[in-house]
Order: sequence, then structure tokens, then C-alpha cells
Amino acid sequence: MALIRSTAPADLPCLVAWESDEDTAGWLGETGHAWHARALADPDQDHVVTEHDGVLSGFAVLAGLRTPDRVIELRRLVVAPDLRGKGQGRALLEAVLAHAYDNHLAKEIWLDVKVHNQRAQKLYLSAGFVITQSDGTEPDLIVMLHHRTS
Repeated sequence: MALIRSTAPADLPCLVAWESDEDTAGWLGETGHAWHARALADPDQDHVVTEHDGVLSGFAVLAGLRTPDRVIELRRLVVAPDLRGKGQGRALLEAVLAHAYDNHLAKEIWLDVKVHNQRAQKLYLSAGFVITQSDGTEPDLIVMLHHRTS
């Protein structure tokens, strides 16, 4: 399992650069240092990074930590571009799911993913997410939900 820790402000230049990668930028909405700074400052969000062999390998942002129903959103999940296709996306996702369930007592975790992002959908489905919504409200997004199985 990947080592997960809270994101530090010093990590942000690296994370912003990953989001700017051409294989990543098209899947995201707002990006940039200001977006991350707001997430770090928001007590309703948890911004975490993973490390592999002492080097940053990915990051994720969880939101809705204060919701009474404990249904938490996986708002962003990004793997370092040079580590893609090497199992780091799965390691990051597994670490973030465990973190949300264990540290934030999540009952469920949801996310939305672009309809055409087949690689991400395949990862999420293989990790136990199920498609719960694909209606006309956001025609380019699919909503997925995860329940802890163990």
C-alpha cells in the first residue's frame, strides 16, 4: 500500500504541474495553485498525497467530511505522469479509500467521472465502485458510489 500523508504547501508546485500534463488537464475542471490552496484551507476537505519509495506518486482530495450522513466525495485523484501504467493509480485509490473509511468514518464514497474517461472508469469499477447515475443533468459525467466490503 502507498504511504499516504497530508499534503504540504511545498507539495503544490509538483501537483499543479501534474494537472497541467496533457493527459490529465482535459479531465479536470478548475486547477492551479489557488484551487489547491483553497482545498488545503477548507476544514470540509482533506488533501492528501501518496509517496512511493520516498517520492511523491499521486494526490487526492476528499470533500464533504462534515456531512452528517458520512457520504464523502472523492473530488480529485491524480497520479504522477511518469508513474502511470505502473499500478500507482490503484495504490493511490486503495490508500485513499482506506483513509476515508478509517480516518473520516465514511459510510460511502462517491465520485463523478467524465463519460469518455474509460481508463478511470475501469479503475473505479475494478475497485468496487458502481455506477449510480448517468442522467441528463450532467450528460458528460457518470456518478459512481463505493461501499466498504470488509
